[in-house]
Amino acid sequence: MAAGVGGEKLCLGIDRFFINQYIRWHKSDAWRHTLADIPILVNSNGPPWLPAAAVQGRQFAYWGQVALLFMALILLIVGLANMFGGAYPSGVYALVAAAVNGLIFFLMPQTVFEPLDQGRFREASDRLLIWGILTLIFGVVGGLFLLIAFVQLQEVFRPQYQQYPPGQYYQQPQYQQPQYQPPYRPAQPPAPAPPPQQPTAPMAPPPAPARADMVKCRNCGAQYPAFMRNCPNCGAPRS
Repeated sequence: MAAGVGGEKLCLGIDRFFINQYIRWHKSDAWRHTLADIPILVNSNGPPWLPAAAVQGRQFAYWGQVALLFMALILLIVGLANMFGGAYPSGVYALVAAAVNGLIFFLMPQTVFEPLDQGRFREASDRLLIWGILTLIFGVVGGLFLLIAFVQLQEVFRPQYQQYPPGQYYQQPQYQQPQYQPPYRPAQPPAPAPPPQQPTAPMAPPPAPARADMVKCRNCGAQYPAFMRNCPNCGAPRS
C-alpha cells in the first residue's frame, strides 16, 4: 500500500515538473525552433488556398499532434514509474495510453493533414472525430485539441449565404415570357413576271341580218315575208 502511495506521489511530481517546464518553454521563442526540428511533426501552415475554417481546424489539429507527442512521453514515464512502484493497474493504463497517443501521433500526417491539404475535408473531419474520442479517453489534452479542430472544420460544410446590408432585401428577377418566333423558312425566289400581252384589234360588229322581202295580203292587208305561201293573219293564199 505504501509503495502505491509513493508511486502516485512520484507521478504527481513528474507531472508538475513537466508542466512547469512546458510553460517556461512555451513562453520563450525556443519552442518554435524545437518543433521545426522534429522531422515527424507536420508544418503548422497549410496551402494558401484553404478556407478560413479549414485553416483554423488545421491549427488546432497541429497543436493536438504536439499534445499527443508530449502526452505519450509523459504517460510512458508515469507508466514505468508506476510499474516499478508496484501500482500495476495504473501503470498498465498509463502505458496503454502512451501507446495510443504515440500511435495516433504517427497516424495524424497521413489521416488528417494530408486530406486537409488536398481538399478532402470530409475524410479529415471523420478522422479527427475518431482520434479525438480515443485520445480523450487516453490522455484528455490531445483529445480536446482534436475535437476543437473537428468543430472548427464543420464550418466548411455549411452553405455560404450572401450578406445584404440592413434595410435591403433580395429581389427576385421578374420572369419574362419568351416571345414567339415563327419557324424558319428559307427565302423563295421571286415569281417570274408574266409576258407582256400583245394588243388585240377591235372586234368588228356582227353584220346586220338581211331584210326579208315583204308582201301585202290582198284579203286583210297584213304584210308578211314573201317566202310564205299563205297569210299568217287570215290564211288567204298569196296570189
